[in-house]
Amino acid sequence: MARLKKQQEELEQMRLRYLASEEKDTVKTERQELLDIRNELNRLRQQEQKQYQDSKEIASGKVDGPHGNALEGGLDDYLTRLIEERDTLMRTGVYNHEDRIISELDRQIREVLAKNSTSN
Repeated sequence: MARLKKQQEELEQMRLRYLASEEKDTVKTERQELLDIRNELNRLRQQEQKQYQDSKEIASGKVDGPHGNALEGGLDDYLTRLIEERDTLMRTGVYNHEDRIISELDRQIREVLAKNSTSN
């Protein structure tokens, strides 16, 4: 009877070690997923910031470098890209018209439309 009780205790200890090991693996996997998500968010923030900076330069007329012809003929392409970007974000359902990124895209769209109407 004592031997059976000792075996049950050993079995319980093994079960607990197995559960702890399984939990540790789960935590490790979830930690890696969180790290991947954090890296993706940082990458997207940097990309958004770069796009914002580029669009700000184009909208204000400071077109140096690869955007050199943006004011002459590329405003329509730029306007199309802004509208597509805004519409894509809105279709995700994550953003609405009150969100900063959508408001900023709307503002840039209005600026480009105003520049198009004054240059025509």
